[in-house]
Amino acid sequence: MISPLAHVDPSARIGENVTIHPFAYIDANVEIGDGCEIKPYASIISGTRIGKNNKVFQGAIIGADPQDFRWKGEETFCVIGDNNVIREQVIINRSIRQGEATTIGNDCFIMAESHIGHDCLIKGKCVLGNGVKIAGDTEIGKCTILSSGAMMHENCKI
Repeated sequence: MISPLAHVDPSARIGENVTIHPFAYIDANVEIGDGCEIKPYASIISGTRIGKNNKVFQGAIIGADPQDFRWKGEETFCVIGDNNVIREQVIINRSIRQGEATTIGNDCFIMAESHIGHDCLIKGKCVLGNGVKIAGDTEIGKCTILSSGAMMHENCKI
């Protein structure tokens, strides 16, 4: 079900049984896998690849332009695995490097107002509490839990 009040670029590739609520924004050069739900006011930006059965809540921005002076407009990506929950106001930036990606694995729960910077790798089955801030070029191992308000500095690994 795609609401007629949502903006879905005609070139976006949308899987089967996807629900896109009113006022969601789906950009060009986006792929959304089967069974996903995109809530109102969520934005999925160019270069984003979303797997199956993900839920993206209100106001989230997935695949946002990187917040880094080194990025000069190169084509970059944001890759989201399967079965993730991305809550309200989460921002996930794309890579700053041509052809590379910020990557979220499978089965993650990313709580409200968290930020994931460019070129991060979150391997899967992770929980990021409300307001977690992760700088660019970081890696978070499988089954990691970061409590609400935690901050992770650039180039760190957990």
